[in-house]
Amino acid sequence: MVHEVTDDSFQAEVVDSPLPCVVEFTASWCAPCKEMAPAFEALSDKLADEVRFCRVDIDAQRALRIKFAVAAIPYTVFIADGQRTPLFDQIVSAERLEERIRFMLDGGTAPNTRPL
Repeated sequence: MVHEVTDDSFQAEVVDSPLPCVVEFTASWCAPCKEMAPAFEALSDKLADEVRFCRVDIDAQRALRIKFAVAAIPYTVFIADGQRTPLFDQIVSAERLEERIRFMLDGGTAPNTRPL
């Protein structure tokens, strides 16, 4: 299940989540976002016990768009333990996204990890 997140619900849905979160920033007019949506949704079902999948509409949730400096979509971020790690700023396959998520779940780190 993919949870729709708003500026107001971000703290409760993502920051306070007991599970790590993968947040996808999208827009209704974005063709690559629409193309990636089925893979994102399939992974949300497959990894539901390990990761919470969330989606942010950048047109409706401007504060989050600004906070995360979203410049290209789809933009995917891994959030856990008060840290955020950008995963991708382009369309990727379900396999590539799952590979990166599993790397992060296994304790992987990236040089671009920053506090929330």
